[in-house]
Amino acid sequence: MKNNLELWSAVEKTDPNHTKKANVKGNKITSIKPQYQILQATKQWGSYGSTWGFKDVSLGYELTGVGLVTFKATFYYPNGEFETINTISIYKDNAQTKVDDDLAKKVETDTLTKSLSKLGFSADIFLGRYDDVRYVAEVTKEFTQKPTLTEDKFSGYKDWTDAQIQSVKKNYKLTEEQLIKLNK
Repeated sequence: MKNNLELWSAVEKTDPNHTKKANVKGNKITSIKPQYQILQATKQWGSYGSTWGFKDVSLGYELTGVGLVTFKATFYYPNGEFETINTISIYKDNAQTKVDDDLAKKVETDTLTKSLSKLGFSADIFLGRYDDVRYVAEVTKEFTQKPTLTEDKFSGYKDWTDAQIQSVKKNYKLTEEQLIKLNK
């Protein structure tokens, strides 16, 4: 039986070290660092542009009268592709006096985030889980790097109690060899 959620499950959780709180037009949101998303997609599919990314990109200026530029493209990845569209303000400020010279880069980055989100990348943020402090504490703990257990500290493992072994397994990053020895 095919697992349609395989990719989603692999990429839905977001490392809190790669997020930040932002205020977008009065809305408090959690934003994701774009380079982190590119890293996660690269882990799944390989280098950007070779097996995944945008093709047929175009910027449209039909909405400049209302201060917007459109970004249209096809997002492709190993298992498919889909059309995507987004808009961005031409201006940096609400008074519409300062033209945003980074608008093309910003709209491409935002569209990449939106495209990856459709496949499950950082779904925990888009599902509102980052609004729950308990969830954020859980995921922070999950992504926290455990220290490596040195061979010096490991050398006395034969004298450890079951409680000590469980504590070491929980609190340290163990080599495969160390795990095998502890599980005997």
